[in-house]
Amino acid sequence: MTNKKYQIFVSSTFRDLADERQDAIRNILDLKHIPAGMELFPAADVEQLEYIKRVIDECDYYLLVIGGRYGSVDEGGVSFTEREYDYAVETGKVVIAFVHNNPATIPLGKSETTQEAIDALNSFREKVMDGRLVRMWNTRQDLEPLVLKALIHAFNDLPQQGWIRGDTAASDETLAQANKALQENAELKGKLAELKNKSEPAIEGLANLSSTFSVRCRRKARRSNGSPHYYDEPFGATWADLFVSIAGCLTRPMVDVVIVKGVQALAEDWGLAEVTSMYDADRVTIKAQLLALGLIEARQSKATQGGVQEFLSLTDKGRRLFLEMRVVRDS
Repeated sequence: MTNKKYQIFVSSTFRDLADERQDAIRNILDLKHIPAGMELFPAADVEQLEYIKRVIDECDYYLLVIGGRYGSVDEGGVSFTEREYDYAVETGKVVIAFVHNNPATIPLGKSETTQEAIDALNSFREKVMDGRLVRMWNTRQDLEPLVLKALIHAFNDLPQQGWIRGDTAASDETLAQANKALQENAELKGKLAELKNKSEPAIEGLANLSSTFSVRCRRKARRSNGSPHYYDEPFGATWADLFVSIAGCLTRPMVDVVIVKGVQALAEDWGLAEVTSMYDADRVTIKAQLLALGLIEARQSKATQGGVQEFLSLTDKGRRLFLEMRVVRDS
């Protein structure tokens, strides 16, 4: 049996959780796996965030520790730690999250002092804890064993691809068996696609791309004193506009949070107030409409948190339509 090594991305605000990060990294090394994280990046900027995304792509697990700080923010007012988390979720990484049980008890030097930062931290905490099993911690001393137990649990119950030594090459027989399995899998997928095309009923009265849909969402604006103000307000867009904006974000298979990103990008392009979230029912409706129009497809993957997760991607029809609507033509 090969000795598989997992790579784990450790994410948190930096200075206030330096000791906790080192404890987590030591736990990973003690388990003979590979840590990765902000220690490789001395400052935070957009270019380095893009590089960090590539590092996250190479990792098998994403470990997040939240304390009393929201952290450095980008031009959009979102912390780099939250950007890392959003990307890990979008790409289907197994997330192992630890959230401080009572930020109000954290010393002043390790907690936020402005109301805006406190609100942003609370919003981030709620996002991470929404529909996800997280571990609560109070002190560095009780966090370390929690991290160790959670890592062992994840490795055993949610095994990922991992890394193996290059000199542990598979035998010719093993490779032949793998190739045969891949061929059989391709044949079965082809038959499944044929059955799917035959079994899917036609939907009568389906709204076309020029029809308008009202998207209900939460907006963010600034009061005269600079503090954030949140309010609910819908905006109307054609299915064509919604599709093009979502397709522009769908550069790789992603979970359906990409629909929210597409709506946010569309609102930004139109100069509307920032969209922070949208109604789940509208997100589901948009996904169903684009599926029914044959522009996107949904597939299940076993290599995600909870064992299985749905990923969306463009169909051939969707890619052709996206290119047709976005290319620049000679005038």
